[in-house]
Amino acid sequence: MSFTPGAMTVGIEPQLFVIFGGTGDLSRRKLLPALFRLLESRQFEDTVEVLAVGTGPLSDEEFGDRVAKALAEDGLDSATDWCRRSVHYHSLREGFESLANRVEELEAASQLPGNRTFYLAIPPAVFDDTVESLGKVGLASGPGWSRVVVEKPFGTDSASAHQLNSLLHRWFDEGQIYRIDHYLGKESVQNLLALRFANPLFESSWNRDRIDSVQITVAEDIGIGTRAGYYERAGAIRDIVQNHALQILTLVAMEPPVRLDPEAIRDEKVKVLRSIFPVDTSQVVRGQYHAGTVDGVDVAGYRQEPKVNPDSVTETFVALQFMIDNWRWKDVPFLVRAGKRLPGRVTEISVVFKQPPVALFEVHGSCHMHPNVFDIRLQPAEGFELAFEMKVPGEGYDLNTQRLEFRYAAEFGELPGAYVTLLADVMTGDQTLFVRGDEVEEAWRIITPALDLGEEPDPYSAGSWGPAAADALLARTGRKWQEPRLSRTASS
Repeated sequence: MSFTPGAMTVGIEPQLFVIFGGTGDLSRRKLLPALFRLLESRQFEDTVEVLAVGTGPLSDEEFGDRVAKALAEDGLDSATDWCRRSVHYHSLREGFESLANRVEELEAASQLPGNRTFYLAIPPAVFDDTVESLGKVGLASGPGWSRVVVEKPFGTDSASAHQLNSLLHRWFDEGQIYRIDHYLGKESVQNLLALRFANPLFESSWNRDRIDSVQITVAEDIGIGTRAGYYERAGAIRDIVQNHALQILTLVAMEPPVRLDPEAIRDEKVKVLRSIFPVDTSQVVRGQYHAGTVDGVDVAGYRQEPKVNPDSVTETFVALQFMIDNWRWKDVPFLVRAGKRLPGRVTEISVVFKQPPVALFEVHGSCHMHPNVFDIRLQPAEGFELAFEMKVPGEGYDLNTQRLEFRYAAEFGELPGAYVTLLADVMTGDQTLFVRGDEVEEAWRIITPALDLGEEPDPYSAGSWGPAAADALLARTGRKWQEPRLSRTASS
C-alpha cells in the first residue's frame, strides 16, 4: 500500500506497458513476475498489454514461451496463458519508427485508449538515445497519457544528474516521470510515516531534545557477483548512499506533510535535503573488503573478484556523517554505513535516545546504563524493537536491557514485493513513492565531496563490520555503532 490512502483502491486503466530492456535480467526476475502478480490480484490481465523491447530477433510466441518458463520457475505456473495472450516482443533493430507503428497496432488490436507506460530497464549508456528517440517519434505524448519509469543510477554526479533531468524534461513533464528507488516500495519503509505521525508517543520525542543520534545501516553479505562493470564505476557511495540511504534519512527526518499526497510528502523530503550540509570528507570512511569468511564460507577479496582491476580503489564500504541544519535536528548526527561482504544482510535504522541527565543508578555497584534505542528493521524480518532498561530482581540496582518487539510477518503474513507496489503506483498515476527531479539533484549536491577521492580505501576482512576507522569515526564523540541482531528471523 502506498502512502496515499486511496492508491490501492484506484483502478488500473487499460494501457500498454512497454519495457525497454525486455530480455534483460531485471525484466525477467522482477518486472514481469511483479506485473503478473499485480494484474492477477486485481483481475486486470485482459486490460493491460505488455510489449518487451530488445535487440534480438524474437517472435511474440518465442518470447512469450520464454517468459512463461521463467515465471513457472518462480512458482507462477498460472501465468502461461497470460504470457501467450498479452505479452509481446519487438526488436529495436527495426528502429523507433517501427516501434511507434507496433505500439499503434497493438493498441488498435486490443482496443486500448492510448495510455502508455515506458519502463527504461536499460544501461545508462543508452538512456539518452532512448529518451530522445521516444520523443522524436511522438511516443512521449499520445491519444491518452504517457509515463516514463527511470531506473537508477540517475546520473553519476551533480552535473550528469542535471543533464539527465534536462533531457527528460525536454520530452516529458515532471508529472510523467517516475524515478524508481525500489527501497521506497518496501512496506516497512512506507510505514515510517505512519509510525511517526500516527503515534504522538514517538513524534513528541523525535527531535534534538531527546535523540542523541540516528544510525542507518545498509549491509549485504554478498560480494559484487557479476556486476564488476557497474560497481567499479559506482562504489558504495553511488550505489547505496546517494539514493537508498538518503531516501530513508529523509523519511526519518522530515516534518509532517500538510496532507498525504505525493507533492506534499516530496516537498518535505526536499526540505530535509536542502538543510543538509555537503558531507565533510573528514567524516567519511571508505573501505574495501579483503579475503575473509562469511557465514562459515571462505570468500575472496574485492580485487580478486572477476573483472575487477587488481589495483582498484573503489570502495565497497562507506561510513559517513550527515548534519541537518534545521530546528528539529540541529547538532544531531545522522550516521550512515553501507557495504558488501558484511556479517549479514540487513537494513536497519537505530534511533539512539539521550541518556538521563543524572546517572542515578550507575553509582550503585556494577550497574551500567545503556541508552534507549528504537531499532526499525526494514529488511529482512521487518518490524521494530524498543530497547529499555529494567531492574534485575534482587538486592541492589543492577539493570538489564529488555526489548519490546513487533514483527510484520507475525501480524500480517508475507508482505507484497516492492516492485508490485511500485508498478501499481505507476499504473494508477501515484508518484508518492518516486523521487522527484529536485530530490535527485539535492542528494548529489550533498554527496559530491565524497566522490572520486582517489585514496586507497581502508581494508576490512570479509565477514566483519567494516574497517576499524569506521568505529573510530564514532568513538571520537563517545558513540558506537548499534550492532544489528542478525539472528532475528521473520517469525521470532
